[in-house]
Amino acid sequence: MTLVAVALLAPIAAAKNLHYDARVGWFDAGAINITFAQDGDHYELSGSVRVRGAIAKLLRWRGWFAATGEFDGDWPRTDAYLLMEENRGEREVLLSRGGRTVLHGSHRDSEELEGPPGSDIMSVLFLAPHCLDGAVVHDGEDPYRIRLSKSAPVRIKQPQPWYSGAGLRCDYDFRYRDGSTRRVSLWVADVHGEPWPVRIRVRVPLRPDGLLRLRIDADGGDDAAPSISSTQQEATAPFTVHTHRRLDMTTSDVPRHHPFSPSG
Repeated sequence: MTLVAVALLAPIAAAKNLHYDARVGWFDAGAINITFAQDGDHYELSGSVRVRGAIAKLLRWRGWFAATGEFDGDWPRTDAYLLMEENRGEREVLLSRGGRTVLHGSHRDSEELEGPPGSDIMSVLFLAPHCLDGAVVHDGEDPYRIRLSKSAPVRIKQPQPWYSGAGLRCDYDFRYRDGSTRRVSLWVADVHGEPWPVRIRVRVPLRPDGLLRLRIDADGGDDAAPSISSTQQEATAPFTVHTHRRLDMTTSDVPRHHPFSPSG
C-alpha cells in the first residue's frame, strides 16, 4: 500500500497546477493546491489541503488526495483513489483500487471493504463535464448521487486575485445513502483554453458555508504551486473545445444523466 501511495503522490511531468483559496463563513480557512496531467485518455489528479489563519490555531490538520483513471469520452473513470489526512501526529490512509477499499490508521488495524461504485468525487468535480445530472460518485468509502437542481450561464464577479468573467453555474444536491442532502454550487469557466471550476460553494445545514475560489495570479501562498494563470483576464471569447475537456454553454440548461450512472 505504501508503494502505491508514493506512486500516486509522485510529481507529474508537464503537469498543470491550480491554487484555490478556502473560506468557512467569514474566515480564511486554508488552501487547496491541485495538479493535473493527461496523456492520451489517461489522467492523473492530485492535491494537498492545508489550514491556515485562525482555524490553524485550533486544527492542526493536513490532507492529500490523488486519483488516476481514464477518460471515457469526456467522463473521468477512476482506476485508483488515495486519501491521506494527518492531525496532531495521527494519520489516516484510504486507498480505493480494483473494487476494494483499504483503510489504515496510525493506531488501528487495517480494514478492507468492498469498493464503492462510480468515480471519485475529486475527479468528477474538477474534470467531468458540467452541468451533469444523475452521476454516482464516491469518497473512497461511500457512494452518493448528484442531482442537478439548476444551471445557467452567468457573469462571475469576484475581486482580484480570483477569476472574473463569463461562466456556467451548476447547482447540485448531493444525496447520501442515509437520505441526507448537501447542496453544492459550482461555477465553471474557460481559463486558458480549458474548463475549470473557478468557484465552489458547499452548504451544510447548521454550519457556515464552505467556499473555494481559484486564484488566477502567480502567487498561491507560502507553499502553493503556481496558479493556472499569471494575470487576471476576463473571459470574453467563445468557449472552445480542447480534446476531452470542454465547457458546453449551448446545452447548459439541459440536465445530463450520465450513461455510466445507475438509473433511478
